[in-house]
Amino acid sequence: MADSFFAQSWYRVAGLKPRLAGHVSVTRHRYGGQGWYALSDPLSGRVHRITPSAYLFAARLDGARTVDAVWQEMVAELDTEAPGQDAVIELLMQLHSADLLAGDIPPDAAELLTRRDRLSRALWLRNLKAPLAVQIPLVDPDRFLARTLPLVAPLFGRVALLVWLVLMVAAGAVVLQHWEALTDNLLDRVMAAEGLLALALVYPVMKILHELGHGYAAKRFGCSVPAMGAMLLVFFPVPYVDASASAALRSKWQRAGVAAAGILVEVTLSAIAALVWAAAEPGLLRAIAFNVMVVGGLSTILVNGNPLLRFDGYYVLSDLIEVPNLAQRGPRYLTWLLDRFIFRVPGLRPFDGQPHERLAMLLYTPLSWVYRLTVTLGIALFVATHYFVVGVVLGIVSVAIGFVKPVVKGLWQVATGPRYRLCRGRAAGLTFGSLAAVLALLLTVPAPIHATAEGVIWVPQDAFIRAGTDGFVRSVAVAPGMAVAPGTTLMQLEHPIAEAKLRVGEARVQELEARYTAEFVTDRIAAEVTRFELAQERAALARERLRIGQQTILAPAEGRFASTRPVEDLPGRYVAAGEVLGYVTPTQGRVARVVVPQADIELVQHQLRDVHIRLADRRTDLVSTVVRVVPGAGQQLPSAALTTAHGGTIAVDPREGREPRAFERHFQFDVLLPEDQGGEALAASGFGSRVFVRFDFAWEPVAAMIYRRVRQGLLGRFQV
Repeated sequence: MADSFFAQSWYRVAGLKPRLAGHVSVTRHRYGGQGWYALSDPLSGRVHRITPSAYLFAARLDGARTVDAVWQEMVAELDTEAPGQDAVIELLMQLHSADLLAGDIPPDAAELLTRRDRLSRALWLRNLKAPLAVQIPLVDPDRFLARTLPLVAPLFGRVALLVWLVLMVAAGAVVLQHWEALTDNLLDRVMAAEGLLALALVYPVMKILHELGHGYAAKRFGCSVPAMGAMLLVFFPVPYVDASASAALRSKWQRAGVAAAGILVEVTLSAIAALVWAAAEPGLLRAIAFNVMVVGGLSTILVNGNPLLRFDGYYVLSDLIEVPNLAQRGPRYLTWLLDRFIFRVPGLRPFDGQPHERLAMLLYTPLSWVYRLTVTLGIALFVATHYFVVGVVLGIVSVAIGFVKPVVKGLWQVATGPRYRLCRGRAAGLTFGSLAAVLALLLTVPAPIHATAEGVIWVPQDAFIRAGTDGFVRSVAVAPGMAVAPGTTLMQLEHPIAEAKLRVGEARVQELEARYTAEFVTDRIAAEVTRFELAQERAALARERLRIGQQTILAPAEGRFASTRPVEDLPGRYVAAGEVLGYVTPTQGRVARVVVPQADIELVQHQLRDVHIRLADRRTDLVSTVVRVVPGAGQQLPSAALTTAHGGTIAVDPREGREPRAFERHFQFDVLLPEDQGGEALAASGFGSRVFVRFDFAWEPVAAMIYRRVRQGLLGRFQV
């Protein structure tokens, strides 16, 4: 409470005779080894923490002595350690605004009505500031909890703790054993009709039990629970209880226990559900158990148990590390650091906080802000996928409240706030100068931009050497690497019964021709039947002759011969019709087919400067060029090697057939394998080998890059 010892406005409070209100209860807390006092107001459910010196003054207010007399008494006892008059005035204002003071001044009816209206407006403002978590109080559950507490009291004993630990170990073993089965295709299983039905049954029941856990824990330690209601979490009703009176508990373990009670309820239910899921047959019961695990696990990890949001985990953390009001004091501490070391505000009061509190606030505040904004925007995007307008409104409100409002408020304070009246020039210059510099960097200074893509060494369709028929390789006429012309004999196949089938077919045709000639004169009807059979046999003979001709494999184009297997292993090997036996590689213009995401197509088409290509097993980048663009975007991929199942980066739709199809649409480019930089060696590495391509684009300001990515994200997600 160190401040100026005398105050000009002291005369306004010196003659007052206040006292602490009769309904206020006081408990002593310890934070970081130091004592503090918590003033609990059961009427409002709020708890106010004050320092020992402040409580030493407030405790002496008995309604009989004046404020000045009490202060003079403290000065006589403590000398320079006594609180200054400004600090006393500030303390009286805080206690008065919290309705913790009573005195000899008759109550002002107008002021009471004003306070009531202010509290009502504060509730609505809180709901507006948190549009994803609107609270609506409904009932007072205190009497019900008190009457039923004996029924659940055994759950707070040591035996219950031992049973809980055994349950956690058993459930953990089940989850680890069935981890793949539990996590496989998780989203589709939850969003299926059966999953949604189970979720609708599970979620409200679990949340009611969660809140009852808070209520019973608070009653177990002697606290009142004045309100229970519904919270509209993303417009979905979720129950809640007001257990804020537990903040007055003296033991930090009791306070943390009340805050953690709901988490423990959900974790316990999830553990029981894991055992039921493992034992139950597929059906509704198993679906319900699965959703209990999903709700309990996700809500604990992402929301209730996460200390970066002001839910249960935050209060547990705040109590255990002994840093009360961590979320509220953190921004004030960062502002104090800014005022102290950057703006150098004269006459700045020392910040009221111990070293471990300052460290906690320094770490917690930015992490909490980033996580809270990320979660809020994530929820808004999720809602927008189903209700576009609602999601957009939530996103705008979230950004406005979480980012725009603090920035505007801070700038307004720097420009007009009384705190900076003695250092306005320095504060405004640094603030607005830094802001202008950042905007200039974002809007004017160009930055390099590039994109990476994957592809495969591509072969034209006329370069494939395929077996035209079934058979065994008798000989290979050309050595690998030799230049060949179109029609050059490459391999010779043979089939043990091909010649026999050909001779049988020729004999059968001759027989039917002779029969037809004889029957044409004697029996025209029989001749027609024979003529039909003759046509069929001639067609079969033509097919056999074609197969015999296809036993000689010819070069389909000009280039160099490359075999898919070692040539010495081919003779005597059986091959099926259509099997790829090798390639005739083009002597020039060899390319890699590269898959480019739809988000980068505009840059590749209009702002491309350089192209560099690298094989997966090489470290050297080669300068290349784009030689062809496959028209239109599609989901078909040139090779399965680009998919995540084969080491690539492109996710494919598992519901499709044998041909790989990506979830998102892509464009395909043919990138030249440069001859004068080792393109020969690149092509020899094998067709279908993976390559990496880097596209370098014209430099542009960072703001333009951010705008384009955000715009592309919205276009890709919402088609707007």
